[in-house]
Amino acid sequence: MRLSALIPTTGRRPALLAQVLHALHEQFRPDELQVLMVSGLSWGAGLNELAKHATGEYWACMCDDTVPHPGWLEAGVSMLAGNVQPSSRYLHPDGSPLRPGTDDAPHGSNVAWCRSFLLTRYLYGQVGPFIDATWYADIDYSERLIRYGMPILACDGYSFTHLDGDRDWLTGEEAARQLFEYEESHRRQGIEVFR
Repeated sequence: MRLSALIPTTGRRPALLAQVLHALHEQFRPDELQVLMVSGLSWGAGLNELAKHATGEYWACMCDDTVPHPGWLEAGVSMLAGNVQPSSRYLHPDGSPLRPGTDDAPHGSNVAWCRSFLLTRYLYGQVGPFIDATWYADIDYSERLIRYGMPILACDGYSFTHLDGDRDWLTGEEAARQLFEYEESHRRQGIEVFR
């Protein structure tokens, strides 16, 4: 099995990104792993750009501040094989859930959203591309996966340590732009936008 790790990065958190890359290189042989990175784009736009170059059987939509735990890919692939999107569990460095109620939900229970998507080229072709946003891209994609017929379920083992980093990119203007992109996605899908 070959993995393409798609990592849009701010380019301003090299120490965090180095931990993510170290974990990937520790967990996979070179012939099992393709690491693709881009900076200067939103997370969603970055994933779309990197998807053009992905050659792996599976695509991991990753962040530059989330370190994958050993066994995460196997756990995720086992759920994806059942036409289910595994919900990534994000944990603080001390092991506690980043978002209680989501990151500690019982294995196999329905959750509303995912952050580190596990995709295939086919699935991306059916559901993608991502919207040009960082803050809302995961929510929008989760909603589209569910409408596509792929539930998102809590997955033991599909876990990542979330490192605390600066979010200096999220200015008021950028936050408004990203909300607009999310609302436009709803409009394109014929979903009423509430404010």
